[in-house]
Amino acid sequence: MAFSIKLNTERYTAHLAFSSLVTNAIMLNSLAKKDPTGELIDKYDGNIKAAFATLAADKLFSIHQIHEVNSHVHTARRFNTIYRDFPLIYTDGMKDWGIKIIGLGQAPHFEIEALEDIA
Repeated sequence: MAFSIKLNTERYTAHLAFSSLVTNAIMLNSLAKKDPTGELIDKYDGNIKAAFATLAADKLFSIHQIHEVNSHVHTARRFNTIYRDFPLIYTDGMKDWGIKIIGLGQAPHFEIEALEDIA
């Protein structure tokens, strides 16, 4: 059941791939531990894949921002060290990975400035 998903939030954009090792049971177990109130599943109308991907991406982006990690490899290694109960994030040569970072970055920032009327 391998799949990939793109997420665009107000904080970040992420594109993640999930291997067939990430089953519904693993996703539900992680969601139950990290989001016991079920807010993510409710937010995505019961879509387990979207809720789990958001949970993983939130944690990845937090590591990327808080620790000021600049590469996907360093982010993956730090994630694998901190979140041992999650599927492993892919690093070079790994065969038993569960999640692969295709893209992860800060969301674009837009500002709207009012122009004074020219009369």
